[in-house]
Amino acid sequence: MNHIELQHLSKSYDQSSFAVEDVTVSIEQGEFFILVGPSGCGKSTMLRMIAGLEKISAGKLYIDHQLANHLLPSQRNLSMVFQNYALYPHLNVEENILFGLKVRKIKKTVQRQRCEEAAALLGLTDYLKRKPRELSGGQRQRVALARAVVSEAPICLMDEPLSNLDAKLRGQMRTEIRQLQRKLGITMIYVTHDQVEAMTMGDRIMVMKDGKVQQVGTPLEIYNKPKNLFVATFIGAPPMNIAKAEVDRLNKQLILKNEIVITLTEEQLFSLKSDIVYIGVRPEQMAYGKGSNRDAHLNVSLSNIEVLGNETLLAFNVGDDIWKAKWLGQWPLDINKRTEISFPKEQLYLFDGKTEETLFSPVWNENVLKEVLAGESR
Repeated sequence: MNHIELQHLSKSYDQSSFAVEDVTVSIEQGEFFILVGPSGCGKSTMLRMIAGLEKISAGKLYIDHQLANHLLPSQRNLSMVFQNYALYPHLNVEENILFGLKVRKIKKTVQRQRCEEAAALLGLTDYLKRKPRELSGGQRQRVALARAVVSEAPICLMDEPLSNLDAKLRGQMRTEIRQLQRKLGITMIYVTHDQVEAMTMGDRIMVMKDGKVQQVGTPLEIYNKPKNLFVATFIGAPPMNIAKAEVDRLNKQLILKNEIVITLTEEQLFSLKSDIVYIGVRPEQMAYGKGSNRDAHLNVSLSNIEVLGNETLLAFNVGDDIWKAKWLGQWPLDINKRTEISFPKEQLYLFDGKTEETLFSPVWNENVLKEVLAGESR
């Protein structure tokens, strides 16, 4: 069993504020679990508490249903991959991979077998005699992964392991790490501030802010049904468009600062608890033109255009807020040109103006996905 359970886990350094506050979650065997959030939100601190590198101020940590609060790191039967790889510069690749096994005095025949298997798995066979300085960033990352693999620990912790790599290599390593985790069947807890890594790699995601858990769920649950404004704007690239609006209940409308009026459905109106709300629209929901009567309509002046080849990002102002539209294809429009843009009213998110909690989320039609999958299987 590779099960980890956190019960009301907290960490305080000064006894007056919390780096991590009251975290409760159960991480299942073989799960790829992502901790995501901005810098300083407490995700690395929580990982280090699980590893035994930070003392737990309050709460309980269970590893395989055994209380682990006071266990030494060496007693927790886990491996860890650090952000800076933590390779010994005077040792070659093979010696770096086997360092932990030598400390534990594992038989040399077993060491050699595990090293050969890990090197073959990660494409390092031809580099075993090289020093870390002779390797690229991706190769150094693979050495750190191989060191975790040869330990055969059922739990692997990763603290932003790809942050030092370029964008192309990050994409490649994301795939390799995910495939490696599936192949080995290990439980992996992965820390990142990159929401793209979180969405593409995780079975489940925990979104954190200021040491507190904002939401836990699958990538699609968090993307489609964010619990609050922070989660909605943190997950998604580009982030969700947000603007403040006043509620006109008599006319069943929302009025934005620049006098844009959006008519609400009965369901949307019923969900509102106050007269001030935040509205949210995903950039990919924005369309060119006025649309139909069911669509909200904006007449805007484009402030920036990014043609990326297969898609185009357009920026424009809605009141004091900068909104973006994400369109497939190449749209070489003119900056400062007035443009008609629309979006489906049923795709509007509504958030409380005071608490920022989600009041209304669009209904995600699971039947559409089922039809697509059924079509692919025929």
